[in-house]
Amino acid sequence: MRPIQIDFAPASLERTLRLSSPLTWGLLLMAIVLWAGVAFKANQLAHQKERAAADLKQVLKQTQTRLQEREAKKLAASQFSIPESQANAINAAIAQLNLPWRDLFDAIEAATPADIALLAVEPDAKKHLLRGTAEAKSSEEMIAYIEQLKKQTLFTSVLLTRHEINEQDPNKPMRFQFEAEWAGGRQ
Repeated sequence: MRPIQIDFAPASLERTLRLSSPLTWGLLLMAIVLWAGVAFKANQLAHQKERAAADLKQVLKQTQTRLQEREAKKLAASQFSIPESQANAINAAIAQLNLPWRDLFDAIEAATPADIALLAVEPDAKKHLLRGTAEAKSSEEMIAYIEQLKKQTLFTSVLLTRHEINEQDPNKPMRFQFEAEWAGGRQ
């Protein structure tokens, strides 16, 4: 027969501890270790969360600063103004660059015969005017050249502005100046 354990002693902590089996003590120890591990991991996660929140706050602050700097630059750029004299100089340079050079030279080349010496060509982009200096052997050749220029479709008007005989040259050529206005001039 098996012995029966009869215990009439009142329940107490000391009594419970003495009667606890080694398995109970092992389970209690394992529970304490697990609890400590969970507490340690929770502490680590809390610190990571705080660092991530601080990093996010710093990134947001930097982004906001950059956006404010960009807006300030845009505002400064939009408030930038060019003085009128400088704007006029820039516009004059652009007009000079936008001259219809090829058309002008093609029209002059088509109208200039071999017996006319074209000495200078000076365009005025603002007035759409081409000033030229040339030499001819006679006044008839000079007039014929001016008439040829007038026949060019690019020019709206051609004027003989000055002429003289070059006495210094032994051939005594007729030196003359003309103005040719092209489409869009003198507005």
